[in-house]
Amino acid sequence: MNATRRNFLKSALAAGSFPTIIPASVLGENAPSNKVQIALIGCGRIGTTMDISGIARNEDIAMLTTICDVDAARLANMKPVAERYYQHKMDHLKLEMDYRKVLDDPGIDGVMICTQDHWHARMVVEACLKGKDVYVQKPMALSIEESEAIVEAVRRTKRVFHIGTQQRSDRGGCGDGFRRGVEYVISGRIGTLKRIDVGIIDNSPATEWNVPLYEETPDPRDFNFDLWLGPARNDVRYSQLRTHWRPVGPDGKVVAKIPGQNVGWLQIQDYCTGNISGWGSHHVDIAQWAMGGTGPLSVKCEKATFLKGRLFNVHDDCLITYTYPNGIEMRLGTPRLTGFRCGTMFYGENGDWISTCRNTSVIPEGKRVDTAFKPKADVWRNCEANKKEILEGEPEKQVVRNNEKNHHRPWFLGMRSRKDTNITVEEANTSTISCILGYHAMNNIGHTIGWDPVKRAFTNPEDQKLYSCFERPQFSVAQALKEIRQRG
Repeated sequence: MNATRRNFLKSALAAGSFPTIIPASVLGENAPSNKVQIALIGCGRIGTTMDISGIARNEDIAMLTTICDVDAARLANMKPVAERYYQHKMDHLKLEMDYRKVLDDPGIDGVMICTQDHWHARMVVEACLKGKDVYVQKPMALSIEESEAIVEAVRRTKRVFHIGTQQRSDRGGCGDGFRRGVEYVISGRIGTLKRIDVGIIDNSPATEWNVPLYEETPDPRDFNFDLWLGPARNDVRYSQLRTHWRPVGPDGKVVAKIPGQNVGWLQIQDYCTGNISGWGSHHVDIAQWAMGGTGPLSVKCEKATFLKGRLFNVHDDCLITYTYPNGIEMRLGTPRLTGFRCGTMFYGENGDWISTCRNTSVIPEGKRVDTAFKPKADVWRNCEANKKEILEGEPEKQVVRNNEKNHHRPWFLGMRSRKDTNITVEEANTSTISCILGYHAMNNIGHTIGWDPVKRAFTNPEDQKLYSCFERPQFSVAQALKEIRQRG
């Protein structure tokens, strides 16, 4: 790194290294002492948009005190980002490159984990060990062992847990379509539920990047690649293709907007499982919400294709069948194989249906259907049905609601009340495991994976090898959980 860039980073980091307290006389009832103190770990796409804005939206009860990332350039750019969201100076903001310093800070009440997926489980369990409440982006784990460890860690340490499944919280772009759709289903508006279709987006990546396949490993003072890898294997060479969603320049800003969808580490199996979890964590969660939170009995993949080229190797198209204890069959797939759009569709015993999706989704020419709102509809609404009366009035039965219509607020309120949010860690675990089973099914096409959703165990001994994933010992989730158990 040249001297100019290094000086820029040193100046930016130094500016945020020593927190100052905003006087109570300035903020009145919004004084820092009256708020839960929050640290944000991970300055990628989600952290710098959805989650930092979620903290700012709840400035009356939550205070952002610390931001952490292994990339010094990204980190240096976060102070002005935060100030734009908060619309005032953030001179108290502390910047850290090592998450362990964040977890050791006694002044921090809770951490928001917005890192790449393969870090989620270790950071959640370690945060519980350190006495921090936890918000984690989905998916919360890459293996069943990791996901189960999170449940035990949260309950043993009595931490308040929340996860980034915004569709349960009346997410702004969805209205309250997902929640209302689920409530109409459990209220019996379509009769007995028989089948569910889940559509997820494929993983087709951009093929052209303005960065080389491999690059010189950065100075750890600029980008700590070993810490970025963390639990993942370390016998790999550095590349922005591994570490960034989009290439960035010396100041941490995106230098080119690459066409395509999820790219970078989101396309590499060492760090994620692809859109079976990326979107499945949302839509499978909604499907299972309507079934009372149960997991599947079996999972089988009929067809799957995988990306090839550069470093990308996650699944692209897929078609997976889940069967449930109540006899319901759920088909999950990508549009090219199923014709589903991205969302969840519930079918009743007499052919009636309810559909839920984000915003509005275009119905392809030639596949238009009569809906409750419009004959031969051109788009799916957030919550749609084949008959108007299915969606009339308030649902007879309700799920646990987030009446704030503000996804992050239940976590901040829970930190004060010490109560669960509108999604428990057990529910998050069931949805996470279901996606992980789908991932393994895609890597074992034609093989039926048997699962006991009550014992949360494989029913076929040969599938036991799918329980865990690779972890470097020094970042082991199991080791962190062991320390929690030893504390009693």
